[in-house]
Amino acid sequence: MDDLDDIRIRELVLFDRLVELGTITATAHELGIPKATASRWLAQLEARLGHPLVLRGARAVVTTERGRALHALLPPIFAGLRAMRALAAGGDAGGVLRVSVPVPFGRLVGGGVIAEFRARMPGVRLEIELSNEHTDLLRERFDLAIRGGPMPDSGLIARRLTTVRLWLYAGPEFLRTDLAHLPLIAAPGDEARFCATHPEIPPAAVVVDDRIAVRDALVAGAGAGVLPAFLGEPAREQGLLVRVLAEPLAAMPVHAVFLPEQRRDVRIRTLIEIVDKHMQPWARDDA
Repeated sequence: MDDLDDIRIRELVLFDRLVELGTITATAHELGIPKATASRWLAQLEARLGHPLVLRGARAVVTTERGRALHALLPPIFAGLRAMRALAAGGDAGGVLRVSVPVPFGRLVGGGVIAEFRARMPGVRLEIELSNEHTDLLRERFDLAIRGGPMPDSGLIARRLTTVRLWLYAGPEFLRTDLAHLPLIAAPGDEARFCATHPEIPPAAVVVDDRIAVRDALVAGAGAGVLPAFLGEPAREQGLLVRVLAEPLAAMPVHAVFLPEQRRDVRIRTLIEIVDKHMQPWARDDA
């Protein structure tokens, strides 16, 4: 055996995150370990490889040529580890399942989805992170992500769950307001959508990067805004919102995405099945 046989996975994970984050302090904080421990693991990895991997500056580290070469080798190593994890989890349905969900979809993936998954997979610890940021499943160690919108070409497996319609909603008091005088409460990208389809709608009065905040503002009487059906229709059924236009503005495909090596992970298959079932009401023509 040589020193390479002693390399530990935790050291590779540490180095990978160090390259991405740029400082030992930030890396230690993300991994939940003391800074001294992070420095020790890095030193051990460099000692086993026999070369420095980073140059330590006053504010950040700079990756050496050897460090860049090692970093390029890590994705397939981590992919293989995930495959082993999926294989180990496939039979006993245990372990931790990490899921990334955009904030608005948290309204769908919470509640009944969690309860049904717990009933069917009691041995699995389910960790759901709500974030509107694009998630790198491999580097951020997520098993599954729910994503809305067109899927870019990638090495991920994408299973289409449903298509959610986007409608222009407002409080009932705005039902007869001319489109040119509607105060628009917009999420990023909404104004460009209106420029193409309804140029008479004025620029946004408010822009907020959260559809739930848009929904709450509309219910409070702030104006009109674009919501996916699963956020707008419950308020509409309660008489709190109305549809301003007779037709939806757009239709957004929703996918569950995961790494190819996890296609046999029974935990992922089960969660996708449950999420799919709970999303189906929003695939109706009237939703």
